This record gives sequence, C-alpha cells and structure tokens, in this order.
Amino acid sequence: MHRSVGHTIVAGIVPLGNVFYHGTNSSEIPTVPEWLATDPEHSYPFCQGLRECWHHTFVTTRPLKILYFDGSSAAKMLGGSMDSQDIVLWGAVKHERMCQERRRIDELCAWGKQYGLDGFARMEYDFEVMHCDFKNGLQPVSRLNLVTPISDRRPLPDSSVILGDDGRLDAASLESGSWHNYYPGDPRIKLDLSRLVSFYDTELVPSLVSPRLNQTRFAHRLENISSRDVHAVMRNIEGMLTNPSLSSGIDWRGLFRVITLRYADRLEVIQHHLNSSEPETASRTPLKIANLIIHELRMMLAPYILHRVTPPPSGSSNSWASPVYQYCATTHTDFISSIPSSLTRSERLLLKAIRGTNREICRVIVKVWAEAVAEGLDPALPMDVDPDDKKLKNVLDRWQVDINGLMSWLDWSIWIKCRPACSFEVRSLF
Repeated sequence: MHRSVGHTIVAGIVPLGNVFYHGTNSSEIPTVPEWLATDPEHSYPFCQGLRECWHHTFVTTRPLKILYFDGSSAAKMLGGSMDSQDIVLWGAVKHERMCQERRRIDELCAWGKQYGLDGFARMEYDFEVMHCDFKNGLQPVSRLNLVTPISDRRPLPDSSVILGDDGRLDAASLESGSWHNYYPGDPRIKLDLSRLVSFYDTELVPSLVSPRLNQTRFAHRLENISSRDVHAVMRNIEGMLTNPSLSSGIDWRGLFRVITLRYADRLEVIQHHLNSSEPETASRTPLKIANLIIHELRMMLAPYILHRVTPPPSGSSNSWASPVYQYCATTHTDFISSIPSSLTRSERLLLKAIRGTNREICRVIVKVWAEAVAEGLDPALPMDVDPDDKKLKNVLDRWQVDINGLMSWLDWSIWIKCRPACSFEVRSLF
C-alpha cells in the first residue's frame, strides 16, 4: 500500500524480459519520452475516447536503469504527491506545475541522461515508467488497433470515459493497481535499498523536522525544505547514481518483511480483543480478554523469555523484564550493528529505522506482558494474586492506550483495509 506523499527516492532496475504497455492514437513508436504502464488495464484507457485506439506492447531487451519516486508520485492532485520530483527538478515545490506532465517528463529525462537513467518509476493508481528513449532498451512486441466504445475524437477522455453509461466507475485500471498495494509491490520494478535517499533522514534534511511536529503523516510536505538541505539531497542522489553499489549484501527487504509478519497480525488481534465496542468482545469478562491477550503476547515473546527471568514477589517496577526486552529489541539487528563499515549511508539509515521500530514494538509489548505477569495472568510465571475484575478493567484500559498508541505510531499500510472485509463482488480501492 502506497502513501500519497512520497518521501523516498530509490535507485533500481527493470529486469530483462518484462512487458510494458502504451495506449495512444498513433500507430507509430514514440520518438519522445512517453509513459509505459505495467498493466494493460492502465494503458488501455489512454486510447479510449480517441478515433484510433493503438495499444503498443514492449519488452525490455536489457535491464533498465530507473529512479523510483515513492508515494502516489504520478497522481495529479493537491497534497504533495509530486513534491520530491519538484525538488529534484526545480529545487523547490512548484504547485503551478502539477499538471505539466510533458514538461516534467522531458526535464526529468534530460536531467537523468548524465547518470545513464532510462526512466523513472511512479505510482498513480497503478505503476508506470516514464521511459526516455524508446529506441534504447525496448523492443516492440505488438501494436494493435483495438476496439474502443467511443469513436469521436476528443483531446482528452471526459467523465463519460471514466464513468460507464450507468454512472459506475470503470474500475479495471484501479483494480489492477490494487494488485500491487501490498508486499512485494510490483515485482517487475527491482529497487536497490542500499541506494536510497529519504526526506525522513533527519541528519540529511533537518529543516523538515520542525514543520512535521504534531502533524499526521498525510500532512508531511517538502515545502519548508531549506536550500541547504536541497543541495545535500541532490549531492546524495548524485552519489548513489554515479558510484557503483557497494551494498553489504544484507537482505533489507526480507528483514523488514520478517518484522512486519512477526508482529502485524498479533498486534491487530490484541487490538481487536481490547476493542470492547465490537459485539463478540463486549460480553467477555475482563479476565477472559486478558487471558486472550497474554496468549498473543506469549507467542511474540516466547523466544526471549529466559528461564532465569522471574518477577519479584512484590514491587511496581518492570525492570526484572529488561533481559526479555533486550533480546526482543536486538536479536534481528545486533550483527548488522557490528559491521557499520560494511554499510552504505542508505543502509545505515535503514538500520537506524529498523532498530528504532523494533525497540518501540518490544518496549510496548514487554511492558504489557510484565504487567500481565504482575496481575497473575501468565500461567508460566504464577504470582500469588487473585485477579479482580474491576482492577483488570483498569489494566485493560491502560493496555488499550498502549497498543493503540503503538499501532498509530507504526502506521503500517498492512492495517489499511475494509472492516469487515469486502465480499467477492466488492473491490477495495484504497
């Protein structure tokens, strides 16, 4: 799942043998930079409403060198979806150029030529590649004159093309984009995470720290970036595009996935148990809810609960659980932290991010688990405590604040979904 405002720029490739699509009113292969869709559902609408609907299919004849702008970076809308491209091209956010796509692709390709870039990958409702030279790296597979339901020539499709005769949204292209909402995204675009620049890098871009305070992620913009930080960003982009990758070889994508899989579903289940407004949980006693939660916590923390770790007979401190926190927070990153000289600057940023994320997850779940132990709820660590429903209700309320706060802070896209889930005849187009 993508976020509307992107803050990361990543180098990558499109491997040999991948197929892309281009819809237009001409049978000729483009002689200027143009857009390629990763799915035909995305390209076909661009020749609907035209007198001639020519649908070109191309295949990559070598790996294409691309630069990826994350977020909804192809969406022509207010809110900052194109901020990072504006910074690269013009050194500042240019609202008035939001819809100047021809200028944008021409200038991006002219800028990228010095680095040997073949194109730029972006996301609208589906992924696309802004390809710079159709004579280089691509081979035509077919060019088909397709049937189109509208035969009169219009300069751009109007609402009748986007909407069907009965007013319903023609969602084929939106649906194809939704296939890539979650991991691994679009597998045809291979990103090199050892070569990225992020506007969330507070050391690289300190001028954006203050404007983000007390703002939701959707409100994070690049408008307030200083000229000094723009120069620093551009130096880093130039460095990652001109120097060969010296990646440590760490599978960062796999590591992020491991952490997400380990905690996402279990945190969501705990949140569900704590949400007493849902009918199936409202009738449960506080003790029943607490026992369900301790089961989930036990599964998450079992690999780190040492035999020697036991709570004191009395006391309000959770310091006895610190070894559990330590192993939980560092197991996945300790080795990587020991080889800093082997990491690129981008990788050091990734390490910082994953360490901070893992520590906060473990801080919260170990805290909740230690409190559960103190209330005599963990059968593996029995305490001489008689659970009291009134007291447990207060404990559950506290846990709800802790878990909701953690999940809000993590803000993982895997949790963006319809609740309850959509039926087979309904498509979620988040």
